[in-house]
Parts: sequence; structure tokens; C-alpha cells
Amino acid sequence: MGPQEVQSPSSLNSRAKSDVGKNWIVSRRASVRVFVLGILGLHLFLFFSLTGRIKRGYPDFTVYYTAAKMFRVGLGGQLYNLRSQYQVQKNYVGSIPSRHGPLPYIHPPFEAIIFLPLTYLPYPEAFAVWDLLNICMLFGLGCVLRRSLSALRLIPLWEFVVACMAFFPVFVCFLQGQDSILLLLLGALGFNALENEDDLAAGCWFGLGMFKFQFILPLVVVLHIWRRRRAAAGFVTVSCLLVLASAALVGWHNVLHYPAVAVEIGNSPGLGGTAAEFVPNLRGLALGWPLHLPHAIGVAVGLLSSVALFLFAATKWGNRSKSGSFGLKFSLAIVVCGLVAWQTNMHDLSLLVLPLALTADYALCASTQKNGKRSWNAFALLAPALPLLISPLWMIPWLVKGKVSFMAIPLLGWVWSITHELKRNRESIAAPQISASI
Repeated sequence: MGPQEVQSPSSLNSRAKSDVGKNWIVSRRASVRVFVLGILGLHLFLFFSLTGRIKRGYPDFTVYYTAAKMFRVGLGGQLYNLRSQYQVQKNYVGSIPSRHGPLPYIHPPFEAIIFLPLTYLPYPEAFAVWDLLNICMLFGLGCVLRRSLSALRLIPLWEFVVACMAFFPVFVCFLQGQDSILLLLLGALGFNALENEDDLAAGCWFGLGMFKFQFILPLVVVLHIWRRRRAAAGFVTVSCLLVLASAALVGWHNVLHYPAVAVEIGNSPGLGGTAAEFVPNLRGLALGWPLHLPHAIGVAVGLLSSVALFLFAATKWGNRSKSGSFGLKFSLAIVVCGLVAWQTNMHDLSLLVLPLALTADYALCASTQKNGKRSWNAFALLAPALPLLISPLWMIPWLVKGKVSFMAIPLLGWVWSITHELKRNRESIAAPQISASI
């Protein structure tokens, strides 16, 4: 054997892990494909059965189209005026008999500019183009994650995109014309930058996601506590630039008044806010089904449990030691941010594609046991997330009863399984060090 054929034990071990992961994926690809295609077929049936409502302006895409249209016709200074929003919606989207006011736009002003080119199309065509752009963003997401996740490189890119579209929150994005897939892509870009120790760039990517600040702000605070302070610096820089851009678009009065508008509408289902039963997080679990606590008690329980869970995730796993994969720690942060955000909609859970991909990659690439069998402890961390993949479990509660707050229960189970795996890793690393010191 020549010198060029000699391989280090670490490279051989890495190849063995890759081969095991590849064999696992190949052996189960047929059954996974059947499951994914079945769920996707169910989604497509529901989507096409609702095309009439989509054309009439029922989806959430209406708010983005309305806000962008207001900028185009010179009404940017009245962006958060509900009467002006309603008039624009009636003129350009259509009047819905059951809607006696606007579907309000409560996102920051800068986001509306993204949708400005779409206002040159009629509403139905603009909706279709935005959904096509969402598909393109999913392909971009796959390309970004393949740089960091070796298991993802074992399947074609189109299969990853199809699998994402079979995830119910992602499907809701397409059904509603929502913007959560854009946040998902920015989150993946930020994760890749963190993996490459380019924390400043990561913070800039997260700053661009400030149109959903209820998720991004907790995430950046966690990273700051984890001593990734250059990420916080990049985030603050981009956020300040976006505030200045918003002021140029709508004036400082509207920018300063925006937080009060967002809170008022968010807490008022009659104005367009989301009722607690529709919120799959700790607040929804406390106020909605199955607990149905009195409002004051539910708010207190939701707030205290959110603070406790956030502090646990932020302080328990913040060091840069090798006690577990950073992908697991980042997954924990994403799931926790979804649970503690005060306003979490079904489509917002599209962000869970990141921890699903990261934990699956970790499980497939986990070290094997001495007897050559895969350590199934790694796969156990995915078990609580499995109900999230079964769309029929959530379709009826979401579409018929309007009660999806109980989705927080498997998410809490997922937090527990990820932290258990991180703890197991820490103990396995600490054990040899103790032995060596003895």
C-alpha cells in the first residue's frame, strides 16, 4: 500500500459514519417516500379545494399586498391606519361579506417593500408568484443546509424540498401566502455563519429577519448569553439600518407608534389578532385547550413558564466546550424561541424545519457503539417531534375546531429530549477526563 493510500483513523471513522447514515437512508427511502407523497397529496387536495377563497382574498397574503399597494399609491404615511387599509383592500383585493374591517398589516414597515413588485400584478397572480418564490426559497434552504449537514447531501435536493412541503406549517405558508419560509432561509444562513465562526455575518442575517422580531430577539439574546457577542453586534447594526429605512418610508411618528399598534392588534382577535387556542406555544397552552385557565392566571402561568424555559436554555448550554453538537444547541434555541414567543402562528412553526434537519443529521452521523450497532439513543431525540410530521393530527384541530395550542406539548417533549442528549454528551466527554485525572 502506497503512502497516498494510508488513511487516518479519524477519516476512516468519518467514512464509516457516512456509510452507516447512507445505508440507513437507502434502506428506508421507499417507505419515507410513500409517507411524504401521501401527506403532500393531502395538502394539494386541500389547497386546490380552497382556490376560490384564495382568489377572493381570504389568505394572509392580503396584508402584504395591501401594505405594498399603499406604498405604491402614496399612502405609506397611513400604513397603520385601519380605515385606509380597509379601503385599499376593498379596491384592490375585493370585499369579503364576513369581513367588516381590514385584515390588518402589523409587521414592520420595511417588510412591505419586498412585496412592492407584486402589486403590479392582480391579486391572484401575485399570490401565485409569491408561492413560486417560496418554492425557490426552499431550494435555497436546501443548498444552504447541504454545506453543513452531511446527511442531507445523500438525497437529491428536490426530495428535500418535497419533504419540506409535506410539513404542515410549511404547507400553511403556501396556503396563506405567508412570509415564514423567508425567515427560515435567513435562519439557515445565520446558522451556517455561526458554524463557520463568522458570528458578525450571522447577526446580520438574523437582523434581516426582524420582520418576525418575536422569534429573532429571543434567539439573539440567547446567542449573546452564549458569548456569541459579535452576532449581537451584527444584529444591532442591521436592525438600526432597518429602523432608519422604516422611518424614511412612513415617518418617525409611525415607527414610534408601531409597537403600540402591534400589541393592540395582537391582543385583540376581533381586530385581527390570534386567539390563544390558535397559538401553539406556552401562552396558548396555558390559555387555550386543554388547560383553559382563567385569563389572569393563564397569562401569569404562560409568562412565568416562558421566562423559566428561556433562562434554562440560555444559561444551561452556553459554553463553547465540546459537550455536544452546536447543531443540537441551536436546535434547542429555535424550539424554545417558538415556545416562548408571545405570538406564534401555525405557519411560524415552519422555522422548525431547521431543528428537524439538524437533529436528523446528528442522529444519522452519531457515533456507533462498540459492538457496531447504531446508538439508538441519538434517534430517540427525534421521537417527540414525530407527531409534528403527521398532518392529519393538526388539520382538523386547525381547520375545524381552531384549537392547536396543544401542539406545545410535543414541542416541550422535544426540548426535553434534546437537553437529555446534550447532557449525555457532556457526561460521556467528562468521564474519560475524570479517569485520566485519577
